[in-house]
Order: sequence, then structure tokens, then C-alpha cells
Amino acid sequence: MKNNLEDNNILKIHEEGSLERNNISNITEISENDKLDSNKTYYEKDIANKEFGFCSNCNKAQTEENWCLYCNSEVFQNDFNNWKSGNEYINKFIQDAQLNARNSNEVIEWINYTHLKNVRYIAQGGFSTIYGANWLNGSIDCWNYDKKRWNRITQKDGIRVILKSLNDSSNIHEDFLSEIYGITQDPNTLNYMIVLKEMPMGDLRSNLMIKKWNPNDKFYNLYEITSSLSALHKCNLVHGDLHSGNILFKDIFTAYISDFGLSKPANQSINYGTIYGVLPYIAPEVLRGKPYTKASDIYSLGIIMWEFTSGSPAFNDRPHDFNLSLDICKGLRPKIIEATEFDYVELMKRCWDADPDKRPTADELAEIFDVLSTKFIIKMKDEERKSPLPEISKTALNHPLSCYASRNFDYSAKLNEILSQEEMSSKLMITEKNNHNEIVLSESLENCKISSTILDINQEKNS
Repeated sequence: MKNNLEDNNILKIHEEGSLERNNISNITEISENDKLDSNKTYYEKDIANKEFGFCSNCNKAQTEENWCLYCNSEVFQNDFNNWKSGNEYINKFIQDAQLNARNSNEVIEWINYTHLKNVRYIAQGGFSTIYGANWLNGSIDCWNYDKKRWNRITQKDGIRVILKSLNDSSNIHEDFLSEIYGITQDPNTLNYMIVLKEMPMGDLRSNLMIKKWNPNDKFYNLYEITSSLSALHKCNLVHGDLHSGNILFKDIFTAYISDFGLSKPANQSINYGTIYGVLPYIAPEVLRGKPYTKASDIYSLGIIMWEFTSGSPAFNDRPHDFNLSLDICKGLRPKIIEATEFDYVELMKRCWDADPDKRPTADELAEIFDVLSTKFIIKMKDEERKSPLPEISKTALNHPLSCYASRNFDYSAKLNEILSQEEMSSKLMITEKNNHNEIVLSESLENCKISSTILDINQEKNS
């Protein structure tokens, strides 16, 4: 059965685990028995082991309870001629998804705009406009063999959904189809709209103070986030715009990664002529013009890890301008919050290391947080979790020139000019050899020195 607020725009791997309070120790030590099969998820193992029983119609193994991939794909295929999106890429995308859907969560539908009521404007983004609406039909649950129709999850007034209108998308192509639950088309603008289900708790950024006040939540949340990111990376995709505004919560434990507008194959450069994203989360190498990579996603995750401990967005006390990008490239990172667990800090520092090769993989992080969320953690008392935040626990106001919306900017040329000069200067070493001054390159700043002869010459010139 489809959870009320799950959609195919959002990657999620969710495993139930008992929660026990314990100290964090040996955070990076994971036994072989704790590691997930690198080629199969728990869900795929359940399918292989035929844990979902057999179809009452064809007797083949089901891929989910009350879901037969073979029978349902035939039902979907027989319906292909009854709907058309008006765009060949969208038609093929939806059809492929339906033919391969292993459960109701993987179904994508063409949704007639007339089935959406109470459409209301919410916000404007860089590439899209966001609306709220009620979807009268509701989402597919399972096939009813007796009535020969889909059972759907709905309510009297329909289910609440989010519509994401893609600006200038009447001629949409396949690159835009990396995030989908269902698709419709605005008959007035002809823009295509992605249909997403509403997340009642909103995004991580709006919940940071709650997460700070319930600090142990972060382990389970980060397990889900890193598991989702690992799944994305295993498909050889990078997210390209990961920040706390793109982490959504269905409930206090269930976290999703959303907004795959910049997702691309890891071996394909994202090149829009400018950098796109939220400045505090962008890796220094990307700021300097290098392509987004899996490692740059990990850098962004490191900043998100810090926000779980701070209760406030990163660098919210200063303008998000060229000077911040320069400082980040020079090594500036958010100040470690006092009393943060030592091993957590070390892991966070690995994630935001200036050298992309030294950052952990999403799979490694998922394994670490899996251990923390099942063996070490945390059984928060219900009364503690339900207790209101104290009056003093209010998020500090953001600087008026900070910006947490994804946007275009390009500082790379100026950054490289300044940083290249500084890097070259840091390697210059002036020595005296045979009464002559000689300039050579040094590999580290510690080796830099200026001979006394040079100083004497400069003093004579200035006198």
C-alpha cells in the first residue's frame, strides 16, 4: 500500500530498527555482518526470496503484497491508448515506469488536469512554480480483480498534492524527467506540471531547531538520507543541489531527498555556463568551476550534518556573496558546535574535506549511520519528544543578504584568478646561492623564506 506522502520524486530507503540509547564509539568500525549487500537492497532480497507470496491470478511471485508486476504491467499496457500527454518523451517515460513498477510507489501516471481542484499558488523557484491542489482520483493502491479496476487511495475532497510547474516546458525533453510522481499539463500555459504528494512536516531547514532539541534523531534521519543518496549514486547519478531545503519529512523519522532538477550521470558534466545551487552547500572545487560529482554531493551532506547539530542554517550570519565563496575555497567551514560527539565531528570533517578524494562515499556513510541507528542509538522517551521547545530555543535571524534559495551565479573565474596567485605565492622560495638570489618553487608554505641579502637590497632601495 502506498504511504500517504510518498512519491517518485523522492528517493527513500526505509528500514525499521529498534532504537536503544548508547554512547557513540568506534563509529567507523563496521563488521562484515553489518554491511549491506552492495548489489541488492533489502527489498530486492525480499523479492528474490519470494517474501510477498504469489499472485492469485497467474501464480507468479509478487513483487509487493497485492502487487503482481506481470499482471499489472499488462493492465497498464492495455490502457496506453486511453491517454496521451502530447509529448513523446513524457509518454515513453510514463509507459516505461508503469511496465516496470514493482509496487504502487513506483507507478507514474498521466493525471488529467480536470482531476485537480483547488489549485493555489505557493511559491516561485528558479526553474519552476509551486502550487498546492487536491487530486480527486487519488493514487493507485492495487488492482481489483473482481471489479477490473484500480483500488485507489483517496479522501472525500481528494488527497492534497503539490504541483511543480516547469517553466517554459511546453516542449519538454527527457532531461527534465528525473523526478516524477505523476504528470499533468496546465491547459492555459501548456506548461507541464509534476504532481507530488505533500509532506506535512516540511523540509529539514524548517525543522532544524526541533532536530537540535532532539539530537539523537539525526542518526536515523542521516541513515535514511545517506541510503537514498547511495541509491542515487549507485545509478551513477549526482544530485547537484543537495541542501536542507531539499530534505523532506513525512514524520519525525522518515526523511526523503527531493528536487532532482540538476541530477545528471556522474560522467556527464553539468554545464549551464554558471554554477547553480545554495552557496553554503557548494563544494569548493565546484565553486572554482569543476563539475559536480558524487564527492561534491558528500560535501553538501557534511554541511547538512552540521546543521543537525546547530539548529540553524550554515553561514546564516553573513552575506552569501563572493567573499563567502572565497573563504570557503580557502578552507572556511561552519564552527563546530560545542558538545558534538567527537566521532560525529570527525566524520563531518571528512565529508567537507577540501580534497574530494578524501571524502567518504554515500554507501560508507549509510553503513555507518545504519550501525548508529540500530545498535548504538537512542530511545527517546515519548514525553521528551512531545515536550515543547523552550522559549530560548529560537533560530537566530538570518543575515538580510543570505540566500537559501537555489540560484545561478558564477564566481569561478575571479576565484581562480585570486586563488591561483595566492597558491603560486605560497610556493615561492627565494634563496641565496653563490652570492646570487634564486627563486624556486616550494611544495609547502612552511618552506617559504626570503634571504637576508634580499632584505638588505630592499632596505637600501627604500632608504
